[in-house]
Amino acid sequence: IQSKKLLYDTIVCFGDSNSDTENAYKLTGYKWPVPPYNNGRFSNGKIWIERLGIQNLINNAYGSATSDNNLVRSYTIFNLTVPDVRQQIATYKTTIHSRKINFHRTLYVIWAGQNDYYYNLALALVPSIVVKSLINGIHDVIQLGAKHILIFHLPPF
Repeated sequence: IQSKKLLYDTIVCFGDSNSDTENAYKLTGYKWPVPPYNNGRFSNGKIWIERLGIQNLINNAYGSATSDNNLVRSYTIFNLTVPDVRQQIATYKTTIHSRKINFHRTLYVIWAGQNDYYYNLALALVPSIVVKSLINGIHDVIQLGAKHILIFHLPPF
């Protein structure tokens, strides 16, 4: 992925292993994920968000995260609870005032949901529950002042 003209100078990301650049790795004391995964990413190299060329990346995503732990608990291989998307947003909210965020030049990204179904396949029968949870997260980000939000959806099963 390359961009000739960057519209954003900051990306703030919430989600799961698709976007985690080592938060779950730190949570587990640098023990998970293990090789062949690379440096705490759930990939064998850099992930998509690192390839955008945007220097200021505020990444709150955790591998194994769900949309809401009250709906489906997310956890690591060591049974440590992982912050869900709503918790990631709440934690970010506590630090936002110490950062100089230009909301017009910041892209907020939410990519989650697949682990909700992975950990509780019954939710696939009522996907609107997970969608509503993600919409609540989107509302949380809007309340922070976000102007630009990118939401990824799940590929078909």
